[in-house]
Amino acid sequence: MILYLENPKDSTRKLLELINECGKVAGYKINTQKSTAFLYTNNERSERETREAILFTIASKRIKYLGINLPKETKDLYSENYKMLIKNQG
Repeated sequence: MILYLENPKDSTRKLLELINECGKVAGYKINTQKSTAFLYTNNERSERETREAILFTIASKRIKYLGINLPKETKDLYSENYKMLIKNQG
């Protein structure tokens, strides 16, 4: 599952509460050690607070999801995936 959150410090806590509640009904539990996040902030203090507040691994450049490289910058999607695919086919 891929989610985009505003105000991650507060919304991540609320999201985890919601997921845990749904998990109780469904019998599943979220594995925060396997969960990864990108942080988009220019504020060092905000980034530090967010890192402390969430239990996810913080990715700096890319996340691999279902075999696809998801770079932090969407402009890099082509070069991270399609160019590599063509290169490996040749």
